Amino acid sequence: MSIPAKTDPRWQRALTGAEPKVSSLATKLLLKRLRDDVCLDPGRLGKSATELHQFFLANAFAARDLPAL
Repeated sequence: MSIPAKTDPRWQRALTGAEPKVSSLATKLLLKRLRDDVCLDPGRLGKSATELHQFFLANAFAARDLPAL
């Protein structure tokens, strides 16, 4: 499965919408931290979405969680 572009809206939606139901513990932990960061400072949304995208690029195992986003 290919990783969507950094500009794909699902990265930001994963951090601001309903909490995605992912299976990987690493993905769950990262999402929790990034969602908390964005909740505390909405100005971090772009940076957090980029970090989430980079996580998926660097970790092939996370691809199975893409449909949940």
